[in-house]
Amino acid sequence: MDKFAVSTGLIGLTIGLIALLVFIYLVSRLAKRKAGPSRAFNLLLNSAVLAILSAAFIFLSLFVQTLNRYLHDQRIGTVIARQEGRGLVLEFADLKSDRRFDFQLNGDQWMIEGYIVRWNPLLRWLGAGAYYKIDRFSGRYESDTCTLKPGRYLIDASHRGLWRSLLKYGQRTRLIDAAYGIAAFQYPADEPYGLYINDSGFIIKKD
Repeated sequence: MDKFAVSTGLIGLTIGLIALLVFIYLVSRLAKRKAGPSRAFNLLLNSAVLAILSAAFIFLSLFVQTLNRYLHDQRIGTVIARQEGRGLVLEFADLKSDRRFDFQLNGDQWMIEGYIVRWNPLLRWLGAGAYYKIDRFSGRYESDTCTLKPGRYLIDASHRGLWRSLLKYGQRTRLIDAAYGIAAFQYPADEPYGLYINDSGFIIKKD
């Protein structure tokens, strides 16, 4: 979780505990008839103000955490794609496995494909990152008239049985909000692309 969100949440809980202790003290004084109307009113007012302040800090913590989860893009690799003739030469650095791949494809564009599990909202709010798998790269042609096959390059074909089960049955569990295949494509360029992932899928940005 975000440090600021954790800090504000803890401050809110601490203030809430103080408000509760003040209220318990007020009740005990009233039970023993040791608090006059003025004293009781002051204690009740202090308890109410502290409770409102506690709620404000807790809601701020929830808002910051939700916003951070929504805006967070996790970097997962770097792609260098160059056009050479009618083909593409690609280099892919996978940060998760710390491996590098060099391969060629036919096409005007390159595409990355994979799988992703979207956790339920509570787990995402608690900080559960995207559970994903990069499956392969493929070539794409803008026109359907090209007779060359775009081709594909497998990055990792293992655990396909696991992902097949997750796609078919994962949503039946309360932990998973959705499980599906994802893809993104882009043109080759003279500069590298940063590859990111969030709760929705792949994101391609120029470095």
